[in-house]
Amino acid sequence: MFDKRFYALAAAFFVLTLAPTASTLAQDDGDVDEGGERCIDTRRISNTQIIDKQNILFHMRNRTIYHNELPRSCPGLRRGKTISYRTTMSRLCSYDFITLLDTFGMGMTRGPSCGLGKFRPITKEEAQALRDGPDAHIEPEPIEPAEPEEPEVSD
Repeated sequence: MFDKRFYALAAAFFVLTLAPTASTLAQDDGDVDEGGERCIDTRRISNTQIIDKQNILFHMRNRTIYHNELPRSCPGLRRGKTISYRTTMSRLCSYDFITLLDTFGMGMTRGPSCGLGKFRPITKEEAQALRDGPDAHIEPEPIEPAEPEEPEVSD
């Protein structure tokens, strides 16, 4: 029904239209979106750092730091825990899930899985503030001692 020319033209169209997009995506750390980036390249992740039940930092090889605030609290997610993820095309995206891993005897067991949020690039200072927590740099205000009340004398 179709001859060889049709298949050759279809193949050329595919290469000319889709191939540049694929190479461009492979060069970027993430897909930019207004509220953050949807995806990051897993090959460029240097390490991850769990902050609390809802926040993870992804440190990239180029020294960029991405903050991922999960849409919901993830039970069991805390500092020192190990996470795993499964991706396609070496991209970790906001629609992917992380899975908590627990040490059990000589191996690991899988714990709960939680959905990721968008990846927002942050500065080193913002990352440090997240690690320190919301109350780390707040100085308590001095409170004046209360004046002793004198009892009311009724006539």
